[in-house]
Amino acid sequence: MKSIRLKSMFSTKKRIAAVALSGAVILGGAGIAAAFFTSTGTGTGQAAVGTASSWGVAAGSETGTMLPGSGTATIPFTITNNGSGAQAYSSVTAAVAADGSGNVTSHGTAVPGCLASWFTATAGTPSPVTGTSIAAAGTATDTVSVTMSDSATNQDACESVTPDITLSVS
Repeated sequence: MKSIRLKSMFSTKKRIAAVALSGAVILGGAGIAAAFFTSTGTGTGQAAVGTASSWGVAAGSETGTMLPGSGTATIPFTITNNGSGAQAYSSVTAAVAADGSGNVTSHGTAVPGCLASWFTATAGTPSPVTGTSIAAAGTATDTVSVTMSDSATNQDACESVTPDITLSVS
């Protein structure tokens, strides 16, 4: 029987050529990857910063009764962050509202003969305290105490009056 010798698919010369070609491609590719310059660059963009929003201030129902020289009325207030981000308030102050003549106002209407100077409105310590960051739509509370002094004069014009009290938040 004759032995049959199978020829390989590639001859030795073709194998050598393929290896050489592969090496050339690898070396050529390495040469291309190493052939570049380096540099630096910068760019400028802008990031928008929002603005503070007004605080919402709402009064609750007052408790207590004032008389000339005695008693205290207490009004709870809720302070709401109407902004879209966190913000903090730095002060809370209370005042008795008055018209241009010094008379108190009650529900926005002047009460002749009932002087605003006879009343004192004092804001308490808000919770959380001033300087605390409050999240958007978050709230704080405060209480205002209102007293009426005895002027040693007729104060009948103030009977059954509910003086307007303003709580200012900044």
